[in-house]
Amino acid sequence: MKRNRRRRRNWLFGILAFLAVGIAVYALLLYGNPDDIQDQGFVTAKGTMPDLWYTVLWFHAVSGGIGLGIGWLQFIKRIRLRAPNVHRAFGYVYATMIGIAGVTGLYMAYYTSGGLSAQLGFGALSLMWLYTLYQSLKSIIADRNPRAHGQWMLRNYALSCAAISLRIMIPLAAVFWGLTDTNDTFGVIAWICWLPNLLLAEMIIRTGIHNYNRSKGAMLH
Repeated sequence: MKRNRRRRRNWLFGILAFLAVGIAVYALLLYGNPDDIQDQGFVTAKGTMPDLWYTVLWFHAVSGGIGLGIGWLQFIKRIRLRAPNVHRAFGYVYATMIGIAGVTGLYMAYYTSGGLSAQLGFGALSLMWLYTLYQSLKSIIADRNPRAHGQWMLRNYALSCAAISLRIMIPLAAVFWGLTDTNDTFGVIAWICWLPNLLLAEMIIRTGIHNYNRSKGAMLH
């Protein structure tokens, strides 16, 4: 039973890692060269934008892509235990990238398609991204609490995975509802690309706490 659960968990984690790396590579290929960024379909569809917008988009896409692409490595127990310096180094890079992506995400949210609902949805995502990052760093640097650090980092990476959810939901909206214009879909997608991820992370955390407390109780008896 435990072996089957472990195998299923490993498969799901493998799929997550595959999608994370795939989306990261996609982002870097499309937006990694600032000279070509104005030729991408997403950009041309926006029409004329302020010059600053293109620069912010580049920073957001590159930093978010790198963060998403390496973040899952932080949850591999073998690396944390056997190579703590590697875990720490990747952590510094991840935190820097997500910090940049979160700040630039607030700017990008203002110019998003989908009206006020989309602006608020993506803006809330960026704020939660930055807040959970702050809490994860505070818990390990100031509080010296690795358990809380891991929980906050799980929440943070769940928000990073909104990049995956977003790219799954856009084609689903086109296939099932015939909606291809982001002005029609982003008002909803801006929320459901990250709220379920965060709820799932919270469920995983609560299950882990429950199992931990139960095992402690068994040891006391």
